[in-house]
Amino acid sequence: MVQRRIGGFAGGAKAGMLAARKESAMSSILRLACLLALLSVSAWAQPMRVLESSPSARGVMSGNREEFFVRFSEPVNHNTSRLIILRDGQELRQLRPRLNSSPETLYAVAGNLAPGEYVLRWIARSSRDGSTTEGMIDFTIR
Repeated sequence: MVQRRIGGFAGGAKAGMLAARKESAMSSILRLACLLALLSVSAWAQPMRVLESSPSARGVMSGNREEFFVRFSEPVNHNTSRLIILRDGQELRQLRPRLNSSPETLYAVAGNLAPGEYVLRWIARSSRDGSTTEGMIDFTIR
């Protein structure tokens, strides 16, 4: 029986180095895959948030045709989301968001609101994961 010491020959050392490099590359790829998975999970777990709205908080609007929008950090389901105008705590009007507005924006138009204090209530359902978020914006019509 003949035994060889692989590490003792030039060919064996080369094979050993190749195996170590391969193992190191696989380890790096595995670490990168885990990092990407963690990043995507953390991005996925971020709650939908409001980026911009009209009216702005405590904003003043005037005119016969008021345009309302709430822009979110991700696409929303326009069919199941709502914009509601309240006055004195009572629902005055429910607005249907326009389906042809941008994917992350609820947009609707209301006309003939009398001067006074109002609240725009929004209920938005994420197109990404179906989660729902809601909020209110106080505004005034002059």
